Amino acid sequence: MKQFLISAIKWLAMILVIAGIVMSVRHFCVESYRISTNAMEEALHQGDYILVNKLPVEGNPGRNRVVLFTSPLLKDTVSSPLFLSRCIGMPGDTILISSDGYEVNGKRLPHSPRSLSTYFITQKSAADFLKALQKLNIPVRDWKSETFGYSLSLTSFEEYQLREELTEEMNIHFIRNQVAPYKLVVPRKDRAYRLDEAALTACKEAIRAQVGDKAVFRDGKLYLDGRETTFFFFDQDYYWMLSDNVNESVDSRHLGFIPRDHIIGNAWFCWFSADKQRIFKPVH
Repeated sequence: MKQFLISAIKWLAMILVIAGIVMSVRHFCVESYRISTNAMEEALHQGDYILVNKLPVEGNPGRNRVVLFTSPLLKDTVSSPLFLSRCIGMPGDTILISSDGYEVNGKRLPHSPRSLSTYFITQKSAADFLKALQKLNIPVRDWKSETFGYSLSLTSFEEYQLREELTEEMNIHFIRNQVAPYKLVVPRKDRAYRLDEAALTACKEAIRAQVGDKAVFRDGKLYLDGRETTFFFFDQDYYWMLSDNVNESVDSRHLGFIPRDHIIGNAWFCWFSADKQRIFKPVH
């Protein structure tokens, strides 16, 4: 009986040690996650299983790597939803955002073929324009009545198809909406960060998380303890995330800059997928 108890205790101790090792590896090193959205197609598909590298080493998170992170929004503090996006902006980077896409430190990022832009068609040409959409099997997305016509959403390839199909006169009445370009600098730890209207919009949640009720935002300005300030010092590095499938995802366009302490890690490789050719392939 005594021998049995000793043996049972040894087995229990071994199981506890193994369980502790597994839990430690999952918490600090590598953990498996299932992709529940199509935010990163074609890099990853909904239903894929990936391993995420959590080790706090240089390059994690890495530039242009697919990164798993939690929401930085204060309202999400309890639930902490997970998001998967590509890290396009590192601490200190300058990002130019315009109707044509994104530039990081002066280098233009490839435009996603799925990315939607807003277009306008005048009332005069609307009927023939709808016929052209039907002929080309282009879906009518976000069709809205405007003062002098209608607006809708199209991909760049769909625009190209329509330009080829429409007459020269109709092309004049088919206009792509332009967005005023603006720049953002990704906050870097312990560096003076200049605050303009665009920066305040992107940094509002980060500033509130750091200083709480001391921060008051009014008329496009920041007040700390009642005093207006045009600079801010962040206590950690931040990142700008953008999903590959930009039309069906949530990323820094909605969440603002992502703080370092909300980064879980780089997506390492896909260990299971419905597409057999994707199994055990690195995530790029």
